[in-house]
Amino acid sequence: MCIRDRKICILADLAFGCQVDPADVPMEGISRLSLRDVKIAQRAGYRVKLLGRAVRLPGGRTAYVAPHLIPEEQPLASVDDVFNAVVVRGNATGEVMFYGQGAGDGELAESWGLSSARFPCLSQRDGRKTAGTYTSPTGLYARGKLCVVDGTDFLYDGKVVGHVTAGEKQFATINTKIVIFPDKVYYDTEAGTFGMLAAEYPGFPGDVTFTANTLTVPEQSYIDQAAENAETKGSVAADTSITAYTGASVNKTTGALTMSGGTAGTPDKLKAGDYIQYDCDSSKEYMVVQSSAKQSDGTYQITYLLHTAALHKYPGFDELFKAGDAIEISGCTTCAANNGSHIIRSLEARKLTFTKDIFTKTGVEAGTVMLERKVPDLTCICECDNRIWGAEGKTIYASALGDPTNFYVYDGVSTDSYAVAVGTEGEFTGCIAYSSTVLFWKENCLHKVLGSYPAQYEIYTYTVPGIQKGSEKSLAVINETLFYKGRNGVYAYSGGTPELLTENFGTRRFFDAVGGTDGERYYISMRTEKGDWELYVFDTLRAIWLREDATHALDWAYLDGTLYFLDGATGKLMTTGQDYSEEGLVNWSATLCQMDETSHGRKCYSKLYLRADLDAGAWLKVEISTDGKPFRQVFSTHNERAKTLQVPILPVRCDNFRIRLSGKGGCLVKSIIREFALGSEY
Repeated sequence: MCIRDRKICILADLAFGCQVDPADVPMEGISRLSLRDVKIAQRAGYRVKLLGRAVRLPGGRTAYVAPHLIPEEQPLASVDDVFNAVVVRGNATGEVMFYGQGAGDGELAESWGLSSARFPCLSQRDGRKTAGTYTSPTGLYARGKLCVVDGTDFLYDGKVVGHVTAGEKQFATINTKIVIFPDKVYYDTEAGTFGMLAAEYPGFPGDVTFTANTLTVPEQSYIDQAAENAETKGSVAADTSITAYTGASVNKTTGALTMSGGTAGTPDKLKAGDYIQYDCDSSKEYMVVQSSAKQSDGTYQITYLLHTAALHKYPGFDELFKAGDAIEISGCTTCAANNGSHIIRSLEARKLTFTKDIFTKTGVEAGTVMLERKVPDLTCICECDNRIWGAEGKTIYASALGDPTNFYVYDGVSTDSYAVAVGTEGEFTGCIAYSSTVLFWKENCLHKVLGSYPAQYEIYTYTVPGIQKGSEKSLAVINETLFYKGRNGVYAYSGGTPELLTENFGTRRFFDAVGGTDGERYYISMRTEKGDWELYVFDTLRAIWLREDATHALDWAYLDGTLYFLDGATGKLMTTGQDYSEEGLVNWSATLCQMDETSHGRKCYSKLYLRADLDAGAWLKVEISTDGKPFRQVFSTHNERAKTLQVPILPVRCDNFRIRLSGKGGCLVKSIIREFALGSEY
């Protein structure tokens, strides 16, 4: 597939609002054209141009790529060298041509350690400095202060303020709370508190009492508490008298233990499930037999679970919940109709009040009741319009207005939570707030949420290149343009069809991209197919890609005019835009595209002049490749002090050549001037 058939598909999509598969685009190249064909066309007043065309016809639309005869008087005929043109013919506009420079002579084919900050000159990338060192960093975020996840520690402004699970994190801020997923925790920057978004209140049998609209629990009660792991009693004599009971009960007020249905026997009579009190505190303990096995010496080994009458003190409801919380009630057996989701209207330490007559069953619940304020397991999150948005499975969620702890409040008001299932295939791969909307991405489509509150929300779905799985951290917005890593490269999205920015990357494939921005440049660290890491920078003002180095950035954050990143190789927190006092001399290189002056045939380049400024201690090497041959060194220098160079280079006679510059330390390449002779003309 050539570049032109991809471009005409994009143009057709923009012009006609329908996608065209490149595989369906007929393509005729110039391989069957001869010089004689070109000369015949010239004599007839035409130029031969390879064009991609998309045309609306009475019976539909068509797109193709093929050579065309263009009259010399038409502007399109004069588009040569490194320039591109697009001609649009519309009913209202007539024929309009858009003209500009593409890649060509002297442009960069490869780069390393360079920056566009002093464009059009080539210059070394900015220096970096260490802002912190961590053991196992996995997350970086900025909200007033820097936030770092190091192993299981969550640090705010350099101090450990909470603990999380190890692994990658998603962050968002709502009001004063920084929320962290998948842990479902928050840090309140104003109150200085760290807590859970979800909450649960486990009860015990017989401790919950229902009225028509309330739920109450005692302050404390005795519970029958079972050990988690089985234990054994060995060397129990065969003639030991052991009473096996059929039941046991604990008085919830006094803690008194009562055994029932006892039958005296010996170890050989015990079976699984028997209740016994052998060699334990019979006032508050009993054993539930798992097995009784005879040993080689004739004694028995009894395996059991120990049960204890233990005093349990309940936390106050007001420590876990608040008015307006939606809680899930489960575990009711006596009052099974009371199970389900209910909204707390008011609460006290031991009492929850709900909507009038919400409970159809009243009295003491015999089952074990669980109260939960649930939060979905969101795989990607963002904040928009004072709500936390995210996705789990095929469902898009939004929290209640201003409340990241509630995702299931459905009262029919504008402050409600929101949830909607979508039918598209595949996993959600990222979400972001963009231009007063929320965008949810999959690899092959985009879901856009529009509206101001739940009753107004509408989902619009677009089949466009989406975010690559594993590259959800590549999202970044610069001047109302959204940048992200898709399966086929890096894209720019401004509300319409995403534009591929990395066509000139060729067939290279990248994965696990992590992006950041300083407000002007888009930084993206990506893993190659071989498992190596590369850091690229896209200058959004000049539309220039440069490769900086092999940095593996785990995360990016921008704070107070400084761009930070976590270095996956060293565990260091690094800052960009610094001097070189920490790094020392930095390696760099630049390989320019092939130069042929748009004149094919063997030419004699008489001189090439390179103008460059070198810092003290820097060195520079110049290499040339002619007609596709290996690069050969033609110049090298090392400066002990800063100076400006003018380097004459004398290449051999050739059809085309390439230049590769490399060095270490500060260098500013200002210009490359070449003189060549073609026949008798210069």
